[in-house]
Amino acid sequence: MADALIVVDLQNDFYEEGALAVPKASEINETVNRLLEAGNYKVIAASQDWHPASHLSFASNHNQEPFTPYSDKEGLGPVLWPDHCVQLTEGAEFNSEIKTEYFDYIIRKGTESEVDSYSAFQDNDGSNLGLAGLLRSLEVEEVDIVGLAFDYCVKYTAQDSAKNGFKTNVILAGTRPVNPDDAEQTKSDLKAAGVNFK
Repeated sequence: MADALIVVDLQNDFYEEGALAVPKASEINETVNRLLEAGNYKVIAASQDWHPASHLSFASNHNQEPFTPYSDKEGLGPVLWPDHCVQLTEGAEFNSEIKTEYFDYIIRKGTESEVDSYSAFQDNDGSNLGLAGLLRSLEVEEVDIVGLAFDYCVKYTAQDSAKNGFKTNVILAGTRPVNPDDAEQTKSDLKAAGVNFK
């Protein structure tokens, strides 16, 4: 068993009825809760998208349609998103089925209007969110990762975990992609980064 569990963005807006729905997202809840309750991790850290309404990744703030390609500014892109996980809204809250009482730490990301944050370790412009330092301070060597979505925030979190020197595992039963057609490419990219699958 790994030393730490990272739970990525299990928020209402990423579930089936949400603003940026991940297909079959709720299927992972049983796996996630089993891991949370097992008592096998030294630390459990959860990330939470926490966007201001003015966030420049939102298509509405550019008078564009969601999923329009966009990379005019460092830290944003490759597309504009529907408004999602806006601070203090129901969509930003953790899914009610997830046993959040087991979270030791919550890392809020995407809090600045001009930069997005796919990874729980850093914003897209490279700004450090402190997770790597936290894990090192707890002498964590190996990390398991679950959450949403496999092809975005889970992928970038796992890549950054490996870059920071942690043995990194993505638990496939505990994640789902936004775009199922991209799942195999995501697996290939993660393998190339040294990430393992469980």
